[in-house]
Amino acid sequence: MNRYSYLLLLSFGFLIWSCNPNAQETIVKSNPANWEFEKVDSLQIDILGNPVLADVEFGKVLIYDTQSREFLILKLQGEVQSRFIKDPDSFDNFGFPLLLPAFLDENQVMIPGTSGLYIYDLEGKMEAKIPHPEVLSGSTFTNFPGYSIDYLKTGDNQLILSKSFRIFESYVGQKEFYSRFRALEVLNLEDNTSRAWIPFPEDSRFKNGNGYIQSDFEPYFAADEKDVYLAFAGEPRLHQFAWLGDSLSHQKTLDLKLPDFAEITGKPLEKLADVGVSTNLSTAAIRKVSLWGDRILVLFYPGLSTEQAEAITMEFQKGNREEALAMRKSFLGDRKMGMAVVDKTSFQQLGIAQFPDWVNPGGFVREAEDFWFQKAFNPDEEEDFLKIYKVKLVEK
Repeated sequence: MNRYSYLLLLSFGFLIWSCNPNAQETIVKSNPANWEFEKVDSLQIDILGNPVLADVEFGKVLIYDTQSREFLILKLQGEVQSRFIKDPDSFDNFGFPLLLPAFLDENQVMIPGTSGLYIYDLEGKMEAKIPHPEVLSGSTFTNFPGYSIDYLKTGDNQLILSKSFRIFESYVGQKEFYSRFRALEVLNLEDNTSRAWIPFPEDSRFKNGNGYIQSDFEPYFAADEKDVYLAFAGEPRLHQFAWLGDSLSHQKTLDLKLPDFAEITGKPLEKLADVGVSTNLSTAAIRKVSLWGDRILVLFYPGLSTEQAEAITMEFQKGNREEALAMRKSFLGDRKMGMAVVDKTSFQQLGIAQFPDWVNPGGFVREAEDFWFQKAFNPDEEEDFLKIYKVKLVEK
């Protein structure tokens, strides 16, 4: 079944169906704290396919099977509450998924697809469809656990937060894309108005087109009623923005210290004319930003540099598979995924939390103070179940 195989992917590409300088702060704490994950509980369900942990909230667990397009909703005790499938030919099919689904409230789930944002009740009945502000011909999709849209209540407004899929009458291989790009889409459910915010910073490496590989510049973010925290995948920097009425104001940028994080260089704009859009899940990338009390958590994969990934790809193209695999193993060494811990108030990096061997570190779902992870993938055995762990992050 190999449902976590994306962690082992080599360089590959596929077409997207669509297409004031910031102040920097670099602060390193002299005596960083240590954190450990401790297992609290677990839940297991028999299921074939490619199931991914999408969300945990309201006493429920949401699983999405990317193979069958099935939504599976469990109670925390493991009992199946409901399950439904959205077939490609159904009238309310969301099209190609853009992110994993998430709970909107205790009675609704939502998922963004190429044809819009869809809201269903827990039995699969469509309750609303909100078209995208810009017609989409497609996008890429990665099934990292917990990589879904989010929602936020500010006063009387309920906001849906998603990465933006707008291309603003451009495409990734075009100069205009990088000046028009916006990372964050914010939808107000009260009146269904939508706005795209947060361009590439003026001093960002992606401002010059070095983001034609979507996995390099993919935005990851978390928000509360005061601020939005956002990072672009291949750039180890965390940006803080404050909500100011109907706008966002940049506050600070922190250069993160991520062990062994390889350099993503990409290609400058003048060389992009004939470049096709691609993604590469072996290169270094930030893969999640999450809020945890008074801390900001930044999950990262050290990965390959742009040059290393290109060298491996070249060996594969020559038919030298064994040489390419050996080269990749040599480049990666013993690099492991980790999580930077940042203090919200001081905006200082406090240290790095390491993941235990028994979890899949590709992503997680945070529920209040707790975390939910999928079980570590077993490459030697095809598993016909999904097991998830509830864990606590404890400062030592």
